[in-house]
Amino acid sequence: MDAALESTGGLLRLVPAWVPRSFLQPGLRLKLHPDDTYAYGLNRGGIDERWFGSTTEAANEGRVPDEGLSYVVHGRNRFTLRDAVAECGADIIGKRIWSKYGKWPVYSKFFDNMGPIPHHMHQNAKQAKLVKQEGKPESYY
Repeated sequence: MDAALESTGGLLRLVPAWVPRSFLQPGLRLKLHPDDTYAYGLNRGGIDERWFGSTTEAANEGRVPDEGLSYVVHGRNRFTLRDAVAECGADIIGKRIWSKYGKWPVYSKFFDNMGPIPHHMHQNAKQAKLVKQEGKPESYY
């Protein structure tokens, strides 16, 4: 971890995290090679999301164990951003966020769907706590 930070002046180089959705059709504009759109198989759906700086696993049925997690790459080594944050804590994400959450609690993503996403909602913290989950505030640009 130290070598990765030192060699880049404190930056972590992250590999794209590609996430498929079985209920949406990909728009094919994510800079992913078209041959890789259904890399996880037709039953998993096409890749239509690209996640950035993610320490969150995708909540997809039949997912691979690290689906949605961003990986740090340094030379021939790679490790998840989640592991890096767990190891270095406040040194990477700052004292305020680390002391409040004990993790990196956010990530960004590009959506690229052929059509609109179906109507859905995400629970706030109070609602999600009732089912032992975390709230999911979202904003769109």
